Amino acid sequence: RKSHLNSKKIVLSLAAISFLASCADAALNSEIKTYDEANKNLKARSAASVYTPETRTDTTINSLHTDKVTITGSGSHSLIIETGGALQPQDKNKVIYVNGQNSNTLTLTNLTNKGTIDGQVAVENSNGSFTGTITVNTFENKGQINGQIYMGIWAGKGTINVDKFDNSGTIVSNNKGVYFQGNTNIKSFTNSGLISGNQGVSLSGATINNFNNSGTIQGNDGTFGAVFVSGNITTFENTGIISGKSSGMFVTSNIKTLINSGTITTTGKADNNAGIKLESGGTIDNIINTGTIKSESYGIGVTYGKFGALTIENGGIVYGKIAGINVGQWQTLGNLYIDGGKDTKKDSSVSGVYGDDYGILLSLGSSTQKINLTNGGVIQGNTNGIRLINAASLSGDMILSGEGSRVEGGSGSGISNESGKISGSITIKDGATIGSDSGKAIENSGSGTVTGGITVSGENTKLEGNIINTGNASIGSDIKIENGAKVEGGLVNQGNGSISGSVQVSGGSSIDSITNTGNGAISGSITVDEDSKLDSITNTSTSDTGISGSITNNSDNKLEISNSGNIGGKIESTGGADMVISNSNGGTISGGISSSGSGNTSISNSQGSTINNGITVSGSAQVEISNQGSVGKDSNGNTVTNNGNGSVGIKDWVVSTDKETGKLDTVVVGGSGKDNVKVENITVDQSNVNLDELGDINNIISGVNQGNIGNIGTNGGGEISLSY
Repeated sequence: RKSHLNSKKIVLSLAAISFLASCADAALNSEIKTYDEANKNLKARSAASVYTPETRTDTTINSLHTDKVTITGSGSHSLIIETGGALQPQDKNKVIYVNGQNSNTLTLTNLTNKGTIDGQVAVENSNGSFTGTITVNTFENKGQINGQIYMGIWAGKGTINVDKFDNSGTIVSNNKGVYFQGNTNIKSFTNSGLISGNQGVSLSGATINNFNNSGTIQGNDGTFGAVFVSGNITTFENTGIISGKSSGMFVTSNIKTLINSGTITTTGKADNNAGIKLESGGTIDNIINTGTIKSESYGIGVTYGKFGALTIENGGIVYGKIAGINVGQWQTLGNLYIDGGKDTKKDSSVSGVYGDDYGILLSLGSSTQKINLTNGGVIQGNTNGIRLINAASLSGDMILSGEGSRVEGGSGSGISNESGKISGSITIKDGATIGSDSGKAIENSGSGTVTGGITVSGENTKLEGNIINTGNASIGSDIKIENGAKVEGGLVNQGNGSISGSVQVSGGSSIDSITNTGNGAISGSITVDEDSKLDSITNTSTSDTGISGSITNNSDNKLEISNSGNIGGKIESTGGADMVISNSNGGTISGGISSSGSGNTSISNSQGSTINNGITVSGSAQVEISNQGSVGKDSNGNTVTNNGNGSVGIKDWVVSTDKETGKLDTVVVGGSGKDNVKVENITVDQSNVNLDELGDINNIISGVNQGNIGNIGTNGGGEISLSY
């Protein structure tokens, strides 16, 4: 039956209805009064209902009423407050009270407000013994609600099922704006209006299948967010604004998929605030962001929880004043995908993660799996673009690809691995960039490890700054600069840093320099291929290893090598480039030196320094040698071998004396082109020399055309005059 509460119709007070529900119809009829008889001195109408069990009651309110509405028992019910209707009782608690008792099944087919409700709307169990079900088919607010919407099971084993929750009006509360608790299940939650409270929307144990916000959700609480999720949400889509004082979204349970094309933000400035914050084991399996997630602290913060996959595309932004993304101690960020696309924001920013200090900060023991930037995606921080510290782990690959894709640092590094672990590889390709204002593109420091190697590949791909491996850090695989890529800086291995793989420059690529210093060790080889460019190699390492592999220059660009440490392999030039080799301060080149190209080679071996396995020339190069140290012999017994059609000029050579025997370390010249070897000056070290050795020039130098020998002298003054 319908009750239309008009001026000459029936008005039932709460007290009257509670009494009359147990009386006979005759008694009930005798107590009914018209509106004029019952409310002679009142301006506002009073409409309230306690619905009898098993009875369907549809109620419409279209004017001002000051009593509460209570719906209980079993059966189906509806309540509509029209545009001119208002519920404004003096007591604001449970202004509309829908409660389940015992094992009853109560259905609220429609609770719609187009007018004003001053106070709380509560749908709940009446006590802890409730085991039944409350079903709300439709809750819809198009008007103004000045109080909390509570739907929850706070004790017992009952259930609340909500098919549709739709707010296009305004819900404002000093408590939680909308609060779902316990075994409460919502199929569809839609907000296109305003929801505001200390938490705008709060879940505590409840579930929502589809959460859609195109309006505004505000949270004024300093601890939790505008949306507090301690329940489960299957799909959460935001095209509107979610703004909280502490966090936009505070998640302690699970959201399977979060799609944001709107704004999720915080207004507070505490250093633990975040646009989206995971706490107490909270998880979000998948985030797709094409909108803005921002905070005065962290755009996305994982204090205690785990992200699955985070995709940022179509102009999506994650920004934090401290860090765009902060993964706290021992927490997890899964796969990160940033696709710059062609879309930009009005301020010209493109899809990416931005921070005033750090783009991405991985703290003590934290982990992430894969980072993939493409089509102009950006990670940018004014200190570091990406920072890993204290056992933080990147277990997957880091791939930057496409024009404009970049990781940028400021005063620090583009990528800084400070005692962290990068198990995968770092690949920069197809026009991507890593750089920083400080000139440090990639820095691996402390006990940091990069297991999978570093590859810079493709035209317009570049590192703007150095690759630095320092402290006790290690790079366990190859470093490749290939296919036209550029490193506008160098590779610097210092401290106790170690590089186990090779360094390869190929396909028209370039790197300014390679420096191995301190106690650094490079175990692999260094190769510069045709049309590629490496300007210099400097090895001053005191490590026994130094550079243990070979150095091969196949290019047409000049290479300068300066060594005062150990080079275990051979130095070889096969291209058309000039090469300058300086071995000094006790440096050792164990594998010898070979020049088989057409470029000129200059070799300087200072006092106390050693070149083992001789010097071999087999191309058309012009080779100039100055030796004041020791040059060993090759497998054929030659100190200098010329098998080419070029010329070898010995500008100066100090012939040393064996300290034990007094015999001279004879310079033996061999090869098919030995007649093209010319000697400008030879100096005999006469300390401990057996003077009989000086009687035969072949004890000093052999194999060379004696007419090509200029001056022979000693380091004790004077010259040796020999007839030959």
